[in-house]
Amino acid sequence: MPRTAAAVHQTIILAAGVGARLGRAGGVPKPLMTVAGVPLVAHALSHAIASGCREAVIVIGYEGARVRRAVEAMRPAIEIRFVTNPDPATSNGQSLLVAEPLAAARFYLQMVDHLFAEPVLPRLSAAGLNGAVVGQVLVDRAPVNLDLSDATKVRLVGDRVTAIGKSIESWDAIDAGCFVLTRAVFDALRTVPAAEPRTVSSAMRQLVERRALRAAEISGVRWVDVDTPGDRAQAETLIASSPVYAGAADAPPSLAASQAHAHAPSHSELPEPVEG
Repeated sequence: MPRTAAAVHQTIILAAGVGARLGRAGGVPKPLMTVAGVPLVAHALSHAIASGCREAVIVIGYEGARVRRAVEAMRPAIEIRFVTNPDPATSNGQSLLVAEPLAAARFYLQMVDHLFAEPVLPRLSAAGLNGAVVGQVLVDRAPVNLDLSDATKVRLVGDRVTAIGKSIESWDAIDAGCFVLTRAVFDALRTVPAAEPRTVSSAMRQLVERRALRAAEISGVRWVDVDTPGDRAQAETLIASSPVYAGAADAPPSLAASQAHAHAPSHSELPEPVEG
């Protein structure tokens, strides 16, 4: 069945974790740690706005009330909804699962700590999805300055993902931490074996078994997974050298523009859902 491109207007941003490897100077939670003077969550929202998203579902957890207040104060030009992972020490797949009641039929998935030199989410939706292909992962065949020992590897046959994980020996690209997905991913999360951590990658492996996961290539766009102080320093360099951010002293361009809007978006928080 041919895949048909369709606009994606919602993103889910995972921002619940503790971020222990990055450190918490002054007790600042990871989503509020800054790169080029801008919180990581603001960079993620800027990316979503520039990619055409109209709504962002932010999964909060550690210091969630503080993160929520900070996001609301940003007044971004996008509707914000919050949902809470009551145990931020759990894996990122659990954070995604608590967002299920708010998820659209198709949505982007972003990690709050992944920064890109330019918007890349539209590359995921360009090829489209269909009944058989229910997800696409953004991949980098030639990563730069990346700790490969900790990276999630992807094996490909054409654009079909045949294996994904940190420990696979033969691989073709690195998972760059962005996805476009349908709601089928939540069933995949629920079918992760009990002996395996419920991570986003483990859900992707369930999709691989169904031949339902494809890859879209980042094609030379620089990016950083901000996990350590060294990664943060690399991200500072990336933003400083990116023409997209040139001249933006206080915020990424699209987020800075959003603060000029007269009306703040509506905000809502769903009570903590019960896993089905």
